[in-house]
Amino acid sequence: MSIITQAPVWLIVICIIAGAAYAGALYFKDRFNRTYGTTLATVLGLFRFACVTILAIFLLKPLIRLISYDVEKPVIVIAQDDSESIVVGKDSSYYRNEYANKLRELVTQFGDDYEIKTLHFGDQVSEGLDSLSFTDQLTDFSGLLDEIYTRYSGRNLGAIIIASDGLYNKGSNPVFAYKKLNVPVYTVALGDTTVYKDILISEVATNRLAYLGNKFPMEITVEGRKAAGANAVLTVSKKGNVLHSSNIAFSGDRYTTTIPLTFDATETGLQKYSVHLSGIDGEMTLANNHKDVFIDVLDSRQKVLILAYAPHPDINAMRDAIASNESYKVDVKLAKDFNGNINEYSLVIFHQLPAAGSMGQSIITNALEQKIPSLFVWGNATDYNAFNKMNLGYSLNGYMNNATDIGGYFAEEFTLFTLDEQVRNMFRNMPPLTVPFGDYTFSPGVSPLIYQQVGQIKTRKPLISFNKVNDTKVGLIAGEGIWRWKLTAFQQFESHDAFHQLITKLVQYSSAKEDKSLLRVNGKNDFYENEQIIFDAELYNQSYEAITNKEIGMRIISEDGKEYNYLFSVTGNRYRLNAGQLPVGNYNYEASVNGESTIPKERGEFSISPLQLEVVHTIADHRLMYQLAADNNGEMIYPSALSSLTELIKNKKDIVSVSYENKQLNELINYRWILALILLLLSAEWLLRKRAGTY
Repeated sequence: MSIITQAPVWLIVICIIAGAAYAGALYFKDRFNRTYGTTLATVLGLFRFACVTILAIFLLKPLIRLISYDVEKPVIVIAQDDSESIVVGKDSSYYRNEYANKLRELVTQFGDDYEIKTLHFGDQVSEGLDSLSFTDQLTDFSGLLDEIYTRYSGRNLGAIIIASDGLYNKGSNPVFAYKKLNVPVYTVALGDTTVYKDILISEVATNRLAYLGNKFPMEITVEGRKAAGANAVLTVSKKGNVLHSSNIAFSGDRYTTTIPLTFDATETGLQKYSVHLSGIDGEMTLANNHKDVFIDVLDSRQKVLILAYAPHPDINAMRDAIASNESYKVDVKLAKDFNGNINEYSLVIFHQLPAAGSMGQSIITNALEQKIPSLFVWGNATDYNAFNKMNLGYSLNGYMNNATDIGGYFAEEFTLFTLDEQVRNMFRNMPPLTVPFGDYTFSPGVSPLIYQQVGQIKTRKPLISFNKVNDTKVGLIAGEGIWRWKLTAFQQFESHDAFHQLITKLVQYSSAKEDKSLLRVNGKNDFYENEQIIFDAELYNQSYEAITNKEIGMRIISEDGKEYNYLFSVTGNRYRLNAGQLPVGNYNYEASVNGESTIPKERGEFSISPLQLEVVHTIADHRLMYQLAADNNGEMIYPSALSSLTELIKNKKDIVSVSYENKQLNELINYRWILALILLLLSAEWLLRKRAGTY
């Protein structure tokens, strides 16, 4: 601690002299001070000297500089793989008991020199090691990395210890990703690399959707390990009826075969097909000998027409996105060549139509007259005068063949359909569209999904929006270049899923038939067993105004007749239900408004598919664990040498505590104890003067 001031230091001497002069003039006027006596005058003079000196120093605005030091111990993160594959082999009892105890002992061996943080991971990352269950059905190393980076990237992170068998089935390869932390990574190689006798169904490839009356393919891949000479029976059954049976003869230490099959879609709804492989003597596990698959059989596939002025990259991008959903069939035609029946389609996307010379005008007029939903994409070839005359709720006036680059941002008030958070966040980094420059107006009934953003300026002009004209849905993408969104989304997420979902949602809303029911329930019809079962619901009064003042219940019934009853909760102007996780199987549901018999019930069905990824591959990948450690300045050890990790980390000279210096400046006048001292000195002086008979 030290005292500093903005004034010259020598002024403090003046303050001291001023205090001494004041005290001397008051108490030492004569040599012998006959009023108080020498001793009392000296005491009173010292009191007055101290008060005046302190007050004079305050005029210099002195500051107190405090310097303190914080010592942060190195953080050691211990992350344990909690997935099923750890205990699939013969050492399952060891990992559940003896190994788990050794891991907890390792935490205590580090002592007080380190700050130990423990995590367990699989599909998700959680804290602690006391709740290890080895039941997670996915392993995600990249999710673990993201969690560590979020929690400890700004801390004194010393080292990471990852205990796993090296098998992952979610996220990216962890070997190079962990380098961004720039800390040593030590790995504990769990599991067994020995190949045991085992036969398994490694994959069942089939479509999630099929159409009534059609055939659909199913390819079953069967593997055998050290099963030479063994024979097994592969069966495919539905509702207890065997649809296919074949004998498989295994040969060699590693045997793989693929059986292509074809089945008829004979009834609509979710259909469960069970694929089973009979066991053989000495097989390590039977958990990977069975798979259930669910196929949604629909009555028909909706047809979407993309009608274009000319070839354009946007068309391919939209076609690929729509075709990724098997519920839709996409036709792409040029307006000049189209001679088909517009009534065959559930939605028509008009790309840069109508164009000059009335190109596409008659087709658009016919589609609107037939009340076929239409989605328009503006571009350089669009005839905006002809477009304005159609009175679709949008108009562009004063267009002079000029265009500008316009970005977009998500409209938070949009309620026509929902988008995943990943898709909503996508717009923050999307390149702009090429939007025609002019006086852009739109009717009050337009619902914007994406607003236009010019640089950092957010406008209230729609970039993507929807409207209704004579009970016909009409949408508009007010610019071209959406193909760039597809490329940027892939660069951002390493997947086309976000872009595909955006386009598919546009198509789903536009092509969906108007629902006049007062109670509407929305949700997926297929889940994996590790997913939360989530449904959204909307409730309307007789005027079709959204209401939330009534209670909505849902009854979910499994295929074996077990019932689960739930209540929706209100979220904004909608209802939401999270039913948690349910066992694998087919389910029917029935939603109803409690106490309202006049509102029809909503019924539907969904399936929950098993996740068996952790039991398919049972041979540990110690090579990945070794490379992960070697590439990140660490070492790989085996569970038997778990206690050696303490010495390995303590021998690292760069894993040490870090001291942080904290500097703080405070004004001296803010310290209340100084005021108390001055008051005490003045009070004592006054009492002594009064006792001496003066004031």
